[in-house]
Amino acid sequence: MMTNPNTITDFITDQSTPGNRSESRNWRLLNLLNRYRFVLATLLLLLLTFGSRYVPYGHHDPGLALYTCTVWLLFSGALFILPRQPTLSNRLYLQIAVDIAAITLLIHASGGVSSGLGMLLILPLALTGVIMPGRIAAMFAAIAALALLGEELYAHARHAFTANYFQAGLSGTIFFATALLASLLAQRLRESEQHIKKQSSELADLTQLNEHIIQQMQSGIIVVDAGGQIHQMNHAAVTMLQGSMEKHPQTLSDIIPELAEQLLQHGASTDPILLHNRQLLTRLVPLGNGPDGCIIIYLEDSTALAQQVQQMKLASLGRLTASIAHEIRNPIGAISHAGQLLAESPRQNEADQRLGEIIRTHAGRVNTIIENILQLGRGKPANSRTIRLKPWLEAMVSEFREIADKQNITIHTEITPPDMEITFDPDQLHQVIWNLCQNSVHACTNRPEIKLYGATTPDSSTHFLEISDNGPGIKAELEQQIFEPFFTTDSKGTGLGLYIVRELCSANRANIQYRTSAGGGACFRISFPASGFTTETQRNR
Repeated sequence: MMTNPNTITDFITDQSTPGNRSESRNWRLLNLLNRYRFVLATLLLLLLTFGSRYVPYGHHDPGLALYTCTVWLLFSGALFILPRQPTLSNRLYLQIAVDIAAITLLIHASGGVSSGLGMLLILPLALTGVIMPGRIAAMFAAIAALALLGEELYAHARHAFTANYFQAGLSGTIFFATALLASLLAQRLRESEQHIKKQSSELADLTQLNEHIIQQMQSGIIVVDAGGQIHQMNHAAVTMLQGSMEKHPQTLSDIIPELAEQLLQHGASTDPILLHNRQLLTRLVPLGNGPDGCIIIYLEDSTALAQQVQQMKLASLGRLTASIAHEIRNPIGAISHAGQLLAESPRQNEADQRLGEIIRTHAGRVNTIIENILQLGRGKPANSRTIRLKPWLEAMVSEFREIADKQNITIHTEITPPDMEITFDPDQLHQVIWNLCQNSVHACTNRPEIKLYGATTPDSSTHFLEISDNGPGIKAELEQQIFEPFFTTDSKGTGLGLYIVRELCSANRANIQYRTSAGGGACFRISFPASGFTTETQRNR
């Protein structure tokens, strides 16, 4: 009789499975026991029918042996046909009881326990120990042992054959040992399965946690083998390589050929890689000591690193502006007070009055600039309101001419349409235009010519203002850095002018961009928010 060991193992290791699945495994094991019974009964019946002279079974009472094997076979066949009734435990009790009775009768018909048929009870009792608790298995082992002993007592009383009490007792001992050992082994296996499932659950949670951490990392991570085959890639790496990836990249050479070549050469990459105008910093970390192990590739976007550096600069700038504002306000207040005292002096002539007015005006302007920087650092919204751009710009240009008249500056102003209105904080717009014009004056080596041109884009009806000059312009390799804080090409500059200009524009929902003017000089375009644009003609419609 051949049994499938995997069936028993599957059942034992699945005892902790709840619900219908566990019950199904229990029925499978009962069906396995019934198949064993059916094959055994069939084999014994064939031997007793056609080979009785060659086998030592059933010689004492052939009729009883044939009758027992026939009933046992019919019982096994009926179990295949009948539904799963009664309950699992009751059906198991019925099968074991029938097996003990049938095998005991076959032992008596074959001349007692000396025939060796008692060993046929070992498998049913072992499976009972696997399915049921130890006390139930011990109970059936005791019933089987008592049945053999009773059979020997009956044979001795009837003088049917010589009773062998020692072998009956030894068989009973084997029954107890088999049932209890099977029960203990099954219990140990169930406990091991519980422990393994607990460890598997913890490992799955840890794997999921690691996966979540990897996917949420800012650095790109690619796991490849020694041949460059990709095994894993997180979201950051997918985002960095989106412009160069296929739908399903298989190897590292599909996305970064330069890095794949270094990987094949067993080198560690520390040099940046330029990929679709994006500079990536790479680092290779092998897993394990073997040459065929996997390798983790870390990708860092230099742009993101630059943004982090910029955030650190912004934090430093915030602390710096707070301390500067505190230190400058007192001198500015003293200068303003001195200017007021000079204005009240009766000895002033007209020129002195003009100088005092300039002192008061620009002391107030410095105080306004400080307030704007502090407001920018606090993140407060700008005090935006509607401005008629042409007259406001002409007044601002007139003031700028007075301050810079000695430099012989030419300023052209052109606003189309003349009634254009924008939404901006007037003081902050004054600072933006003033800084841009001042930069143009410093950049021009010859006679400065500045043009302020305002118009509306034909495609989106967006108002813009361009400030251009006749200077040398900005080098192409520096265009991406001019709005960064503390970046300057002037040894005497602070590098804050254009950064403050950009932040003031952002605070008013405007956008500033640099472009090269038609004459080769610098050109800054301020695009104002569309929601704030109105013209007199539009209002009259």
